Amino acid sequence: MLVLLVSISTSSAAFVPFEGQQPVTLCDGAHQWPVDFTSTDCRTVLLKDVDPQGKTLWVEIPVNLSEQQLQALTPPLALFLYAKASSRAYFNDVLLGENGKPGNKVTEIPGAMDSHFYLPEGLLKMGKNRLVLHLSAQQGWLTLTRPLHFIGIGGFADPRQHLQQYSELGLVLLGVLLTGLVYFSVRSITPSQRSNHLLLVLMCLFSAVQLFAEMSRGLLGYAYPIHDIRLLTITLMSLGFGVCLLVFIAGQFARHHALHWIYAGILVTLGALWLLDSFDARTTAATFFPAFFAAIITVRFWWRTRSDQGGFSALALSLFILCMILTADYFHETLYFVFVSLLLGYLFIQQALESNRQELRQQQDNERIARLSFRLEQGQQQARPALLTLKSAGKIDKLNTAEIAYCQAAKDYSEIHLLNGQQHLYSGTLKSLEAELPSTFLRVHRSFLVNLEQIRRLSSATPDSTNASLILSNGQTVPVSRRLVPAVRSAVADKPDFGAD
Repeated sequence: MLVLLVSISTSSAAFVPFEGQQPVTLCDGAHQWPVDFTSTDCRTVLLKDVDPQGKTLWVEIPVNLSEQQLQALTPPLALFLYAKASSRAYFNDVLLGENGKPGNKVTEIPGAMDSHFYLPEGLLKMGKNRLVLHLSAQQGWLTLTRPLHFIGIGGFADPRQHLQQYSELGLVLLGVLLTGLVYFSVRSITPSQRSNHLLLVLMCLFSAVQLFAEMSRGLLGYAYPIHDIRLLTITLMSLGFGVCLLVFIAGQFARHHALHWIYAGILVTLGALWLLDSFDARTTAATFFPAFFAAIITVRFWWRTRSDQGGFSALALSLFILCMILTADYFHETLYFVFVSLLLGYLFIQQALESNRQELRQQQDNERIARLSFRLEQGQQQARPALLTLKSAGKIDKLNTAEIAYCQAAKDYSEIHLLNGQQHLYSGTLKSLEAELPSTFLRVHRSFLVNLEQIRRLSSATPDSTNASLILSNGQTVPVSRRLVPAVRSAVADKPDFGAD
């Protein structure tokens, strides 16, 4: 069957495909209709080797139909031609129609990449038939190894219906990739793990554009010169995905030698793209070689560290490469993007876990810094006690902050409770008082500030009280807001005389 670059779905109706290995007669495009295919300048070639790129050709194709084949075809019928060419078709010497207008560089009108011609009822007959095609492909930028993709006879229908067997699944996968793109675009706004999030954004973007380009032939249809742009887009997006995957993995598992692995992977990949002549092979290589280098990096990392992260990553990439090898014949169908989505799903989970681990480490570091700051402030206060100025009824009092046990809000004023049981009134809110006190005072409740140096015990909430409470050195009790209990426990955890129940 002449199915070289596309998959043809023939499940909806019977098809009679033309075999790529069947001999056909080829003549120069200078001939006029009717063409004498016995001329000395005509020659016999295989149908799969017909190449109208940069020229005009006449092709005579014998069509032998058995009685069984003829009975299986249900009218109305059409001749389907999927090729990078403008075309004119004759069947049994009857003009079927034109797709564009074949001709030289000046006169040619580009035809659709995928076309069909109505076959009048009764034109087909059992036994010998003859199809003659006038082809030209004067426009475009690329030279394809196989510009003729499919020729066959089947039930009359839009030719795009036979190109995408899994378009619904493709649209679902496109939605998944775009969702990942939006999610990691939002995550990349924050500085934490920004470079990794941006690489995941690019991988989702490249895969989504490649998937849309793959589906565009069956969804949209286009003139044959656009096919070159589609092929270039698919290959470049595949290369972009592969390079981003390699950079992502190298950055995580080969940090000191990441650039060496990245350069080596890119050079090998570009060399393969230069040597290969098929765009399917190039597109496969553009993803395969970076993924192969990434797998080597993860296996090497796992071998040296025996870490679960390295082991799972090595397994995921190895399975991805194995699937590429096992499905090489139909790799660029929707199945490829199922593999890509699964791989990206694993990378999403891994990145989310890594982000959580980094946030936890950052939180622990912040707690250590806060404790260190507290100890420094504590030392400074003991060496040079801070004084709080109070103004009341024309009097100015100076209070040593180390003698304060806690402070309590009292509407527009604040009560200051000393260790010896005395009380003073501060003519300001608790918030303004907090700003004047040293950092050894902590807000443990919306109405209470406490001197951390005087805390001796944290008492958990009881059935009679929904709040936990702090027991101070002089026996006084201060309530603690439930949501602030972890912060309070962390702030005083290093105190040698601190207890909790």
